[in-house]
Amino acid sequence: MKAPPIPWQQSVSGFPVTAFVLAGGRSSRMGQDKAFIKLDDAYLIEYPIRVLRQLTNDVRIIGDPNKYAFLGLPVTADCGESKGPLTGIYTALRTSSTLSNLVLACDMPLISLEYFQLLLKKAPADVVAMRLDDGFLEPLCSIYSTTCLKAIEQNLQRQEYKISELLKRVRVSYVSEAEIGRLGLSREIFTNVNTPEEFARVSLQIHSRL
Repeated sequence: MKAPPIPWQQSVSGFPVTAFVLAGGRSSRMGQDKAFIKLDDAYLIEYPIRVLRQLTNDVRIIGDPNKYAFLGLPVTADCGESKGPLTGIYTALRTSSTLSNLVLACDMPLISLEYFQLLLKKAPADVVAMRLDDGFLEPLCSIYSTTCLKAIEQNLQRQEYKISELLKRVRVSYVSEAEIGRLGLSREIFTNVNTPEEFARVSLQIHSRL
């Protein structure tokens, strides 16, 4: 089931990209480290890795190197005290060698390759992100450019940790539900696993696809 990586030159983007899986969360609602929950034949964190490895051969993890080194990917701890996902995105961009960067949370096992291919077609922008019809944003399965670094640094200094606040200050290219619908996708792909109940529901969805 492991998908082989493909060089960035073969991606729809035509430009180099780095991919980051954010795994620095506390998993407080799950009661255990959700990245290591076994879902079918793999750990939860391996699902986003499989998708990203089909888009670039440079996939990295933002998290505790002592916990994730066994996955065989570069692992970088958050720069300074973690203030949530914004710190993880900041760390990713600070350590990246490419302008465009795929950022994906470790707890989104239903995310699809086709969705990220669509995002890449809309790059470059400061951010390429999903905005649902009800206005809800999905910032943890997006493309972030290193051009965001200054704005992120300023928000961290101001203690403005919500990613929605960052998106007000940068140039964003949004994906619509109509666009993902034309690919046969729905908002289901953005399902997060934060609680045992959510894990049970996602597990049923995964098994129904087999």
